[in-house]
Amino acid sequence: MAPPTHFADRLIERVDLTRSHLVVGLDPDLRELPPALLEGVETLADAADAAERFAIAVIDGVADLVPAVKPQSAFFEAFGSAGVAALERVEAHARGAGLLVLEDAKRGDIGNTMAAYATASLGRLRVGEHALPVHDADAVTVSPYLGAESLAPMLDVARCFGKGIFVLVRTSNPGSGELQEALLGPDGLPLYALVAALVNRLGADSVGARGYSDVGAVTGLTYPEEAPILRELMPRAYLLVPGLGAQGGRPEDFARYLDEDGLGAVAAASRSIAGGWRARTDPGEPVLEAVRRGAAQAATATNATLAVALEAAGRLRW
Repeated sequence: MAPPTHFADRLIERVDLTRSHLVVGLDPDLRELPPALLEGVETLADAADAAERFAIAVIDGVADLVPAVKPQSAFFEAFGSAGVAALERVEAHARGAGLLVLEDAKRGDIGNTMAAYATASLGRLRVGEHALPVHDADAVTVSPYLGAESLAPMLDVARCFGKGIFVLVRTSNPGSGELQEALLGPDGLPLYALVAALVNRLGADSVGARGYSDVGAVTGLTYPEEAPILRELMPRAYLLVPGLGAQGGRPEDFARYLDEDGLGAVAAASRSIAGGWRARTDPGEPVLEAVRRGAAQAATATNATLAVALEAAGRLRW
């Protein structure tokens, strides 16, 4: 049987295959990398190489344990052109390992500019008779601040290639309420609720076989009391829920974001998984092996913690 081509169907297939709702963020901040990996690093190219090797070790550790990874493009772009090339290789390695790649770039612009972002993240660059993939991610995060018109070029490209977008709706950072909680319109709804309604509208015409659309939403685990209304406003949207672990999001709250079948959301954690190497007890262990093993152990532990929380809430799927 051919694999499903709709993005949400492919994501659900990976969730069921790995029996996990965990997405691992790849944020190779040099301050968070093992010191031994930075020995001799003097140039941007050196830094990009260290970040790439670190990210690939994390991927190798979690590839069979989670459905997807979420590389944050900014951390790679910080290393200049070498970092962008490293990002492309990291995403290719993740895809080769069977993982879905959710590129965290938070793009937002209009017209040809957004179309160019779409080509880079999800699409193909036409060069003569050739259509060449660039980053070739499976989905990308986008900002809705410029309105639905600004999202159309990215969404068109996503649908052309069976990919998806995740729209920023209710972000996990403490200061998000300054704008996102502002009451607007005749009904006095918070801004995030109006954006959620936009997400629901954009996804209405492209729902996969499993009932979810290719337009998802970013909704932070740090505001769990809002999960029921967000789930109600976006019944077809798969939710990317950041904030688990270092940002203070609690595993027991993740169940609120799922539907009655135990689907509809994935929880994202970065530092708590990629930093698993810090538990290394053997100083003689090769550093990249420590990163791989530490990420695997942290992902396994997080999966188990989520499973306990979901079972207690009656949302455990397996």
